Amino acid sequence: MITIVLGMSLLFSCSKTDTGTLPGEGSGTVNIYLTDAPFPIDLVSKTIVTIDKVEIRKQETDSAEASFIVLTEDPIEIDLLTLSNGITEQLASVELEAGTYDMIRMHVSDSKVVLNDETQFDLKIPSGSSSGLKIKIDPAIEISDGQTADVLLDFDVSKSFVVKGNWKGGKIKGFNFKPVVRCVLLGRAGRIEGTVRDTASAALENAAVKVWMPLEEMEDDSLISTSFTNPEGKYQIIGILAGEYYMTTELDSFTTDTVFNVNVTEGESTIVDFELTPKP
Repeated sequence: MITIVLGMSLLFSCSKTDTGTLPGEGSGTVNIYLTDAPFPIDLVSKTIVTIDKVEIRKQETDSAEASFIVLTEDPIEIDLLTLSNGITEQLASVELEAGTYDMIRMHVSDSKVVLNDETQFDLKIPSGSSSGLKIKIDPAIEISDGQTADVLLDFDVSKSFVVKGNWKGGKIKGFNFKPVVRCVLLGRAGRIEGTVRDTASAALENAAVKVWMPLEEMEDDSLISTSFTNPEGKYQIIGILAGEYYMTTELDSFTTDTVFNVNVTEGESTIVDFELTPKP
């Protein structure tokens, strides 16, 4: 998996909301991280997004309407390919009032893809994204006084950047940008890592490693996260909630390998190695 975390350190004694300013009594800290999975990895040099605002929603205990708190509103341009395989960088660190937080709202104002041959595609931002991409935090974050919570935003580039044309032939006509982001509380998640090799024990670079939720039939919506191996054939997928999954690994000119009954434990690393057989 290509892992990305974006960095900006922010610390507020109080934070603005849609309706005013939060009182400072009883507070904890929320750290926001971002990760991704680029595709098609062997043809793309850069995948760049500009994020100009990140907010978090606090649930209200009375009849008042839930409000969003601004975490950062300084435009940040990020190349999602600069971080990978578990390397993380902080996007925001904000002191918040104690309570329950159930949603992130992220505003993406610009996006572009640069290929290895320096061809650049400026992508159209979906009209629905102008109000911000709403990402549910499931389960919601319970912040108590003095507590710190680490939140991972998994920006799935393999789903978000949809290639136009037959890129398998090496010809890319462009991309459609449809941002797909999941949100995970890292304290309740584990990670999966390992190595992909061929039958001669040679490391395989750019193999796609996918984590799926077990269903009766394989469906696109059951895909949890995607990663790609580095030059040493290694991958790492972070922010996977505790549970049982199955995984697939695929690479051109090799048969797909599948591993079932992959158990992820909270706070621990699960090792899953793959061996791909060359196609005749």
